[in-house]
This record gives sequence, structure tokens and C-alpha cells, in this order.
Amino acid sequence: MKVKFNIISFKGEVIKQKKNYHNSLSSLLSLLVWPLLNFIYIYYTYRSFNISYLSTYGIKSFNEFVIFLITGSLVYNCFWAMVQSAFYLSFERQNGTLETVFITPTNIVSYLYGRAFGGLFTSLWMYISFTIITLFLIDRITVEMILSTLISLIIVIISATVWGAFINSVFLISRDSSYIFTICDEPMNIFSGATIPVSAFPVWGKFISYIFPATFCINIIRGIYKVGYFNNINYLYYIISMIFLIFLTFVISKYSYKKSKINGELCLY
Repeated sequence: MKVKFNIISFKGEVIKQKKNYHNSLSSLLSLLVWPLLNFIYIYYTYRSFNISYLSTYGIKSFNEFVIFLITGSLVYNCFWAMVQSAFYLSFERQNGTLETVFITPTNIVSYLYGRAFGGLFTSLWMYISFTIITLFLIDRITVEMILSTLISLIIVIISATVWGAFINSVFLISRDSSYIFTICDEPMNIFSGATIPVSAFPVWGKFISYIFPATFCINIIRGIYKVGYFNNINYLYYIISMIFLIFLTFVISKYSYKKSKINGELCLY
């Protein structure tokens, strides 16, 4: 019965997210148009240089270079969409929805994961569209590659959802989480390897890269398409980062729920 109730809570939040935040022009602009313009900007910035030097980082042809940019931009876009989804918690506070979640038997963890998964819809549409383009760039469309592409899609969905639930839990306990936007905007875009190979960074830059779970997800997706240098230890790092985020999400959400029951009022914020 408890599992069924959690599934209902998860499904309800997914539907709410889709209806409230993914049917507007502003949502399409922020999650589709701006990332596309950013991709074009980065592409032509690199085009002005001799990309043969990128062979040092495992990018050996023009097609691999385009795949490198597409995979990095798409994965980053999915992770960034989760940060935007968490930002909408400010509206939940104003509308009283957040208070309703706390004072009802709704499982707070199911709520967070449903919220994260619901925020992925627009980004996944873009991811699937560009993945089709990537398949044609590979020049070897086989059953194995199609299956690998489906696996990469599943990896991105799981990774972004876990990351999104964690970010939502952080926003849940903080009145002013604008610093999350600052950290997850350009720093995550640069150091996760979305546009610059992580191997090109100095030691301190690589250390910062490993703080962002998007780094391991991007490495795995590029490994699937055989772009850049890939080490199987990335799978281990990826699994550890996901388990750690799930643990943190559970701890933070339970702490927030417990604290609000003791110190909170009807209007939590």
C-alpha cells in the first residue's frame, strides 16, 4: 500500500510539472532556443581554430568534434533543466503547495523525484532530436549503435533525475538558493567537460570537474559514441556519484521535513 501511494505521489508531481511549467513560451525559450544558440556559438568559436590539435584529447575528426559538442551540450542542458525546475520551488512556496506537501502524508522523497522527472520532458525532446543527428554523423548506424543510443538515453534520464531530486532537496531547506544558480551555470558548463575536454584542465581544474556528477555522465555518453579518451573507471565513479546523491537527497529531505514539523508554521516561508 505504501509503495502504491508513493507511485501515485510521484506520478501526480510529474503531471503537475508538465502542465504548469512545460506548456509556455518562456519554457521553450529557456530549455530549447537558448541552448541551441549556445551550441551554435561554441561550434563556430571552435571552427575558427585548427581542430586537428584536438586529436591530443581523442577527437580525431570533424564528425567526432561535432559529436563531442552535441553530447556535452545535451547532457548539460538536461542537468541545467533540473536546476531550473528546483528554482520553481519559490513559486510553490508562494502558492502554498509546499506547505501542503509537508502537512499531508505525501512522501517527500517521492515528491522530489517526481518533480525532477517531470522537469525533464522538454529537455528530453531536444536530446532525442539531436541524438538522431548524432547517429547520422557516426556513419555506422548498426543495431548495436541504436541499442547503445537507447542505453545512453536511459543513463541521462536516471542521472538527471537523481541530480534534480538532490538540487530540489537543497532548495527545499534554503530560503535563498540563488548561489546554486551561480555554481551550476558557467562553472558546471565549463568544468563538467560539456564544451572543453576535462583532460585539458590542470590538476585543480580536474578536481573541480569531479565535484559535478554531470562530468561522469558526459564521459560515459561520449564513451558510448567512442569520442575522446574513455576509461572504464568512469563507470565506477558514475555509480558512486549517483549513490552518494541519492543518499544526500534522502538525508536532506528527511532533515527538512523533521525541522519543519518542529519549527515550522502553517506558512513555512
